[in-house]
Amino acid sequence: MESSKWQKEKEKREKASLERHARLSRLFKKDRLAFERKRKAMIDEFIDSVKDADQRSRLRTFQTSWDKKMRGAGSSHNRFVLAQTFFWEHFHGVWNPAIQKYSVILNGKPDDQNP
Repeated sequence: MESSKWQKEKEKREKASLERHARLSRLFKKDRLAFERKRKAMIDEFIDSVKDADQRSRLRTFQTSWDKKMRGAGSSHNRFVLAQTFFWEHFHGVWNPAIQKYSVILNGKPDDQNP
């Protein structure tokens, strides 16, 4: 019973997300400046919704840093390459070490497959 309700809610969330994406995509193609204003408003709305003031401050700092880095990219392709680079640096520098740490805790031995 509960999984059926969850599935229906999931489908509604997916539909709403796809509709929002389609609206933003049309706006991006039609009016880039309006799209950027909407994007900034959505980010601000999310950050403002965070209850913890310290977390809100960290998110603002991170967003400011991200925007500054992306402005210096020069082209959409360069922004994509930068975003990929930041992701993989974070993956290898933060996520993977944490995964390895917890793998050792859970399994009692280091995973030799992933240096």
